[in-house]
Amino acid sequence: MGFLAEQPRSGYDLKTRCFEEQAGAFWTADQAQIYRTLDRLQAARMVTSVRKRRAGKPDRRVYLLTDAGATALAAWLASESPLAPPRDAFLVQVFFSAELSDQELVANLSARRRAHQSRLEELRCEVISHAQHVVLPQRVRLLRDAAFDGAMARERASIDWIDDTIEAIEGGKLPALAHGASSCAAAPPQAGSI
Repeated sequence: MGFLAEQPRSGYDLKTRCFEEQAGAFWTADQAQIYRTLDRLQAARMVTSVRKRRAGKPDRRVYLLTDAGATALAAWLASESPLAPPRDAFLVQVFFSAELSDQELVANLSARRRAHQSRLEELRCEVISHAQHVVLPQRVRLLRDAAFDGAMARERASIDWIDDTIEAIEGGKLPALAHGASSCAAAPPQAGSI
């Protein structure tokens, strides 16, 4: 609804120009999800749509935010957003990686670090691109920059954590791999040991 508050858009525009080009750093949406959401919003009378005819091309359905939608959007923007439940498959892998060698652990962590570094570089490029190509009022610009700053801070924090963990492993702070011993039977590590 936030993108529709800016201007009427088609589902395709929402997917490409909005989620992929503008909000992909902190929210992803596939085409099917966008159209399902638009259908739900239209059923709830939060948006309406009009069919736009185009010469030589298929018609295009453009969605517009209704007054009820604008009111709902304003209420949502002013509300506290709950923390999303944590779901991180990589951290689950680390949690159960006691049977991997130090070299395997460092290799996995290093690969993940490269992925976070790559994403951080992509975010930096997006910020530069938006600054050069998108003309926005100063208040809008500053808040969008803050959202990108948050996304980049998340990537930097992940990189720092990986660097600390690799340093701990390579510095010998991780006990040697005990073949045949169950990781559940081992004494729990001291807080802050890794």
